[in-house]
Amino acid sequence: MEVSPDAASPRLEQPLAEARKGLAWPLRISVAWLLAWTGLALWAAYGLATAWPYEMHPLLVVLALALPGVVFRTADLLFMRWRRRRLAGWWRTGGRLAALPLGVALAFALFSMLEPMSMARFEREIAPWVSRIHAIAPMSCQADGGYPVDAALASYLERSGALRKATLHHGNGRFVIELAGRSIDIDGSTLYYESATRKWNRFHNDNRERSVAFEALVKPLAPCRFTLS
Repeated sequence: MEVSPDAASPRLEQPLAEARKGLAWPLRISVAWLLAWTGLALWAAYGLATAWPYEMHPLLVVLALALPGVVFRTADLLFMRWRRRRLAGWWRTGGRLAALPLGVALAFALFSMLEPMSMARFEREIAPWVSRIHAIAPMSCQADGGYPVDAALASYLERSGALRKATLHHGNGRFVIELAGRSIDIDGSTLYYESATRKWNRFHNDNRERSVAFEALVKPLAPCRFTLS
């Protein structure tokens, strides 16, 4: 007995309709998770791009947690749209495990782009203040308030969570500005500007070779400690 196309069509549409209905809540939940992970990743990325300069940063951990979630939830949504069913069982576990190294790799790749953005922003914001230090050619130590910052720099210092303690090493017709940078651990990092090269440099305080070189650089100079304010 032959079945007419008109009779077969409702039989095919009914399972599809039931499948779509059964996926309604899983789809909503997966979209909600994707939005949450994406929001967390964007928040961490913005923080890394605008933070006070650093050598590694705690927000990298947040990024490394969020991006695997973004990868997995994106794959989960694509699978449900393609196969009309949920990724389940060992396949779901395997998907989560596969998303972990991929997401972490993406986090480090993104971090490598955000870290220079943070440093570039710092150099751009502090450049007018450094120019004023060049102009006065410091020969003696001034008390706090002797090297004031303007409103624009003060705003940047506030928004970036700046470490405001500074040291101006001066003498022999040159100077070195030393600032504290952030890091993912308690040791921190060092930022310094050389008047001779007119460039900023940065190193983690655990880097003994760079630390020794910096100490040799500033040893002949007189230190003047003050606060950026």
